[in-house]
Amino acid sequence: MAKVIVDEMHPQVVSMSYSWWRVALIGAAIGIAFWTLTFLVSHFIVDQLFCRSTVNALACSNSIGLSGNIATILVATAGLAILVRLRVMRPLIVAVAAAIVLWGLAGWTNGLAWGEIAFWSAFLYSLSYVLFSWISRYSRTIPVLISAALVVLIARIVLAVW
Repeated sequence: MAKVIVDEMHPQVVSMSYSWWRVALIGAAIGIAFWTLTFLVSHFIVDQLFCRSTVNALACSNSIGLSGNIATILVATAGLAILVRLRVMRPLIVAVAAAIVLWGLAGWTNGLAWGEIAFWSAFLYSLSYVLFSWISRYSRTIPVLISAALVVLIARIVLAVW
């Protein structure tokens, strides 16, 4: 029979405490990073590749939306790494669900002043990270997945109608 050896010197305990303000700050930082990356990708990559000729006029007219979608993928990856580092429960669900809900945020904020875009990006990312990290606190995985999927579905339907 196998003998279980417990190492009491270096415990690796996942924190069960929920620090919503820390997750909110991470979400706000991710939102600011989203705004910054959208601007940088739009001006230095998408506009430079697609907007030099009139052949790609459709891609050029949607450069903010395309840049925002690229930035969403990049900040979701960065958010996942940060949430893993801070040992948030089920960080993949939080990062992916927030990315799906906020897909198209650059198009929603297109035309606003830069301060308003930064505020709404930080606020919405913070709100979505807190919401999905709160849902992910439950100890069983299947109910968490179902709840997160329902919230994502409802949010996408509301955003499509609105």
